[in-house]
Amino acid sequence: MMSVVLIIALARSITVLMGETGLDMWILNNAANALNGLSAIIFAPLSFLLYIVLSFLIPSSSGMATVSMPIMGPLANSLGFSTDVMIMIFSAGNGLVNLFTPTSGAIMGGLALAKIEYSTWLKFGGKLFIILGVVCAVILTVAMMVIPGSA
Repeated sequence: MMSVVLIIALARSITVLMGETGLDMWILNNAANALNGLSAIIFAPLSFLLYIVLSFLIPSSSGMATVSMPIMGPLANSLGFSTDVMIMIFSAGNGLVNLFTPTSGAIMGGLALAKIEYSTWLKFGGKLFIILGVVCAVILTVAMMVIPGSA
């Protein structure tokens, strides 16, 4: 439990540091300028892939939200995309990774109770991971195209 508290505290300290130094606005402005005119067909899957990678690096979903949402939410908004869909992308990416990551206590505990090796789970689940990832990316891309943003 203490490790979760430390991760959340560290994530919060990063957010405060970024806010106090103006680094968050610098990142946001440069990213918005670089991605200006990007279509939802590209932005949604790239954001989904970003959250999949971040979920491996930051296993705490609340910690990852604290670190990433102050940047990704306003970035989506400044590009004219829906922040609601950005939250869906965060949830889908994080949830998908949490089904397979070895840092998940529920997954590792369940596999231990069932006497299934993690490598066996990955062989079975790897195909499922790819299928679910593609389906999620398609659904999130359509949502990004259909749900209006505010810019």
